[in-house]
Amino acid sequence: MIRKISIDILSTAAIIGACVFLTGCNKDLEERIDRLEAELRSVRSDTRDEVVELKDRVIAAENTVGMSDNSLTFAERLSALERNSGGEGGPANGTVYLRPNLQGHAPLSTDHGTFLVRIEGMELNVENNSYSVHLNVGNPHAIAVEQFTLTGDHGGGTPELNEGEEYTLDNPKIREWQASLKPFEYRVTKTLEPFAWTPFDIELEASSREELEMIRFSMAIENARLKRIGAGSGSGGETSTFAHIRVDSRGASVLRTEYGAFLVTVKGTETTELGTRVHLEVGNPYGFTVNQCRLIGEHGPALPDRNKSASPQEYSEKMRAWSATLQPFESAIPDKISNFRWNKTSILIPGPEDKVKFLRCQLRIEDVTLPAATDR
Repeated sequence: MIRKISIDILSTAAIIGACVFLTGCNKDLEERIDRLEAELRSVRSDTRDEVVELKDRVIAAENTVGMSDNSLTFAERLSALERNSGGEGGPANGTVYLRPNLQGHAPLSTDHGTFLVRIEGMELNVENNSYSVHLNVGNPHAIAVEQFTLTGDHGGGTPELNEGEEYTLDNPKIREWQASLKPFEYRVTKTLEPFAWTPFDIELEASSREELEMIRFSMAIENARLKRIGAGSGSGGETSTFAHIRVDSRGASVLRTEYGAFLVTVKGTETTELGTRVHLEVGNPYGFTVNQCRLIGEHGPALPDRNKSASPQEYSEKMRAWSATLQPFESAIPDKISNFRWNKTSILIPGPEDKVKFLRCQLRIEDVTLPAATDR
């Protein structure tokens, strides 16, 4: 009997112990679940705040660049901003705004450099209710663009705003105008030859010319190739190298630039109050005119004559001493370098004539112009 009571007491104690253990485990589990739920609520709150902030930034960016389409998803709107601002890495594919009455050309930025573009005119195509828009693109680069796509939209001119009204998407007039624009994408297979204007047509659906008062697009280059080989260092290195010019030489020296190789001949020098004026002739074998450029490098006395040195060691010593005398200079070329001809010009170097007998320099081109196309 006593043994039975002992067994019952032990069984009851075991049950009570197990309950206590399980109760403790459940309590610990509940506390852990509560902590996890609190952390999850914090993460959700932080994420929600970040998403709201990101959306606000996207809307602000859309207002800045004048583009928005609420029918697109948030990811699509963000991608559109990245395409227009270069946010996907690399140089930007910019958007160009064109009008039929625009005088001159407009710059069009791409990931292969900046091109020039203008509208030459447009004609109604009655059969398919569209207009043929005649474009002309100037390619100042050494690449031939063989295939590209124009992506953008067109519509009426921007609405007239009253004084004090801002050109933002918060303005109902701007929102209404944006909603009226018609998107388009046009793939072009005509080659844009280097250093030349290339005319071509695109077809845009429009019921009247009023729907083509404004045309804007970006250009995505799909296929291009380098047509000019060896204009740089000849081994895939720098594209703008230094030329060594002996001032008393009658021959022409080659100035290699990113636009191609130019020729330069020194025709004479004269002393002025500000230094030595060097008279030059610059040969431009290309179809574009250089509007602004400058020579940058070093000048110094005449090179040592190897034949007047008794030994190679003596000549090396003279060359080291001569190199130490070289002085830096930078001089703008005041005249345009016209296409397909020799061009007379001069530069001023701050130094006496006996210290301007040798030039080690490179030609930096800052602005070029292609001649206008005469026909389509």
